[in-house]
Amino acid sequence: MKKLAIRNSALAVALMFTLGVTLASAQDGSGHHKMGGFGMMRGLSRLNLTDAQKNDVRQIMDAKKATFESLHQQARANWDALQTVSESSSPDPAAVGAAFLKLKASRQALRAERESVMQQIRSILTNDQKNQLDTMKQERQQRFQEHMGTDGPSGR
Repeated sequence: MKKLAIRNSALAVALMFTLGVTLASAQDGSGHHKMGGFGMMRGLSRLNLTDAQKNDVRQIMDAKKATFESLHQQARANWDALQTVSESSSPDPAAVGAAFLKLKASRQALRAERESVMQQIRSILTNDQKNQLDTMKQERQQRFQEHMGTDGPSGR
C-alpha cells in the first residue's frame, strides 16, 4: 500500500512538473493566445495586401472575434482549474490528469479555430503571397528549432 502511494505521488509530481514546464513555455504573455493569435496580423502586414484584401482579413477576424474570446476564456478557466488541482497539498493524479485533458482539448479547439481562420485568409491571397506566407512560417519554425536546440529545452 505504501509503495502504491509513493508511486502515485511520484507520478503526480512528475506530471505536475511536466505540465508546468510545458504550459509555462507556451505562455509568452504577449497576448498571442488572446483572440486566436492576432499576432498573425503582423506577418500578414509583410505580404503587401491590397486594400480589398485587408478589408477581407478584417471581416474574417471580426467574424471570429467572439469565438476566439470564448475559447480563450475557456482555456484560461481550464488552466486555472489545473493549477488549483495540482497545487493542492495532496494532488489526486486522476483529477490532475482530467484537468490536463480539459486544458489540452480547449487548446486544440483554439488551434483548430486559428487554422480555420488561416485557411480563410489564404483563400484571399495570391499565389505569390501564399508562397511568401509559407516561407515566413518555415523561417519562424526554423528560428524556434534553433532557439530550442536540436534536443529540445532539456538538451541544453
